[in-house]
Amino acid sequence: MTHMRISVRLAWVTLGAILSAVGLELFLVPHNMMIGGMTGASAIFSYLSEMRLGLFLFLLNLPLIMFRYRKLDAQTRLLTFAGLAVLSLSAFFLHPAPAAMDHTLASSAAGGIALGLGIGIVLRYGGFLDAADGWAMTSEAKTPRRISRRYWLFNGAVLFAGGFVFGWDEAMYSIIAFLLAYRCSDFALSGFSLTRMVWITSECVDEIRETLQSDYGKEVIVLDNGESGGEKVMLCTVSRMEQAAVIRRIRSLDPDCSLAFHAAHR
Repeated sequence: MTHMRISVRLAWVTLGAILSAVGLELFLVPHNMMIGGMTGASAIFSYLSEMRLGLFLFLLNLPLIMFRYRKLDAQTRLLTFAGLAVLSLSAFFLHPAPAAMDHTLASSAAGGIALGLGIGIVLRYGGFLDAADGWAMTSEAKTPRRISRRYWLFNGAVLFAGGFVFGWDEAMYSIIAFLLAYRCSDFALSGFSLTRMVWITSECVDEIRETLQSDYGKEVIVLDNGESGGEKVMLCTVSRMEQAAVIRRIRSLDPDCSLAFHAAHR
């Protein structure tokens, strides 16, 4: 059974890596577009050296993955190295293929979606394709906000560098591709679920519950209903379309509350 599970995971990781390579080589790279992370850095080095992208995807990611090698379990190591190898080889062989689309905006959207779904699938099944994602997953930083801030700063720096190399018009399209890739990877990581479970830890239980019921028609379940006062845990479900609005409303009621999300499947 264990070998069967690993085989299934390897199959999904392979699919995700190929889909990511398609997004890069058939949509983004032919139009001098990129996303952040080590994938974007690889695109810059490939353009400057006129060497194939697949080579730099392997050479730049491998040392950083090896640096975090001890923090990964055996299965994650296998899936990560397999995904990186498939991504690099797929990008290498797809490099001579012509662009799938001539329109730049359409290519940025299609490339971002394909790349994001591929990355998300690989992450969901236990590996990662970009060393920046691996760093965020295995970081020892105590505060998630600090990890997130460093992650976004690094990606922003790569995109900014891409503006100098490829041009600022291409950089704007690259930002579109990056944002789409980020959202699609989150969507794939959650198992393509359109509903999210929200766990709310707050002292303003009654106020948040009444607001969510009156403004959004949400059924809120209080899981920790102990003594009055102090923090309690609440649970409700939201769609992805209304998630951002619900978060802002909860934060306006209690800026210090803690929020956690999980995919909700039928």
